[in-house]
Parts: sequence; structure tokens; C-alpha cells
Amino acid sequence: MFERRAAAERWDRRSPIPFWIHGGSGGALMCSVQPAGPDAYDVCAADGAPLARITRRAGRVVPWPRRVRWSVQFSGTPQAVKGRVGSGFTWLLYVVTSPFWLLFFLCMLVFSLFEGDTADTSLDGPTRTRWRTPGAGTALDYRGISKVYHYEPRHLDVRVAYAQAVLHAWERVR
Repeated sequence: MFERRAAAERWDRRSPIPFWIHGGSGGALMCSVQPAGPDAYDVCAADGAPLARITRRAGRVVPWPRRVRWSVQFSGTPQAVKGRVGSGFTWLLYVVTSPFWLLFFLCMLVFSLFEGDTADTSLDGPTRTRWRTPGAGTALDYRGISKVYHYEPRHLDVRVAYAQAVLHAWERVR
């Protein structure tokens, strides 16, 4: 089910390089995350056993508006955790109020040119992301305003939750 990427292949600029998550007592290795393809990542335990595959599907406007979607498929089980960025209501509210956001953005841009700092002049849409398991509820919840992840240990392995949070944060930055 999980294929390893050839070491000779060049890494895609859009995907993060392989990374390792350390934690717990003494900073022991918890897991490693390897890119497995475009917007797909394999999460492996410290001993190299595959834990899950995390995939990201980009949002698009045509043929109809779609939000960014995340899915976590666990190795050896049919269980999956799926997440979407924002809710239908928040995206509708964002689109309806977009003329005001555009005016606000232009005012911020003019002010930042006088101030000299253009670091915070972005128009992001809704950012809250919830990863849910079928029939069990929310496993991981990212709240965009406070930039905090809430985790439910009964529904998601802590190693996979950390890997998903790092990939999600990486995607938010790029």
C-alpha cells in the first residue's frame, strides 16, 4: 500500500523535505514523515513501520467551489480521518462579505506602504480545519484565530496527529 520514493528523485519545491518528530521522555524519536508523491506523505513509526498516509487535495473554484481537503489513511485498517478547511457557512459568509474585505485589504496595503512593513497584508479565507472520523466525531481540530490544535487521543494516534499538525502548519505558511 505504501511505496517508498526513490532516493535519486528530486524533491518537489512544494513538498517539505522528509522530517522527524521527536518528543516524549528524553526526546526520543516518535515518527518520521516522508513525501510519497505530490501532496501525499507517509508517516512511519520510530522502527520504520508504516503508520499512515496523509494526503492533501487542493481547493479549486471550477467546476464548483471546493475547499482544501486532508485525509489520513491508516496502514492496515480501513479507518480514515478526513478534514476540510473552513465550513460551508464560513466560506459563504466570506464570499458575501468579500467586497468589504477587498476594501479593508487596500486600506491595509496603503497603510503598510507608509509604515514600511508589508508582512501582514494577506486575505486568508476561513482557516478552521476539523479532521473527523466516521461515527466517532472530531479527532483533530485546528482553530485559526487562536492557532491552536485540539487533539482527541481516543480517535487518532499521537504520532499521526503531530505529523498532520506539522504538515498543516507547513501548508498554511507556503
